[in-house]
Amino acid sequence: MKTCLFILMISICAAGSFAQNQNSIIKTQAVNMAHALIKKDFPAFLKYMHPNIIEMAGGNERLLQRMDTVNTMASQFGASIKKIVIGNPGNLINYKNQLQVTLPQSSELTSGFGSFSLETTLIAISSDGGKNWQFIDTSIYNLKEVKKAMPDLSPELKIPPPATPKLIPMQQ
Repeated sequence: MKTCLFILMISICAAGSFAQNQNSIIKTQAVNMAHALIKKDFPAFLKYMHPNIIEMAGGNERLLQRMDTVNTMASQFGASIKKIVIGNPGNLINYKNQLQVTLPQSSELTSGFGSFSLETTLIAISSDGGKNWQFIDTSIYNLKEVKKAMPDLSPELKIPPPATPKLIPMQQ
């Protein structure tokens, strides 16, 4: 009886340690992705996007062209990403040989009109046991389209509806 209880306690501790370690890996990789976007290192940013979403957007080259075009237009209007803050991952789900989780993301964009604050949700997916994570920003891609491109998304993922961006007018 004592042996069973001891094994159970070790199993619980190991599972908790795995989840904590995964949360750290997920958050680190999400922050790296955000830094790549802020630095406009689009090839590095794409390494963190899920391949199904890249394919849905027309492939690497087309997506890189689109990102460059959007960046050029944004620069012409004085718009830029001021900061991105990654929140803590939710509950880790093991579904169809993938680890999946959501995590909140807060972004602040600046423009000639003022700043915009956005609260969004990222979906993080790992197909290699949690070593590498790929992300889907649910504010950029329509959730119905994402679910169509990603048939292996767990129905247990809690994805809140997109929040309305908040405008912070420029002070004069």
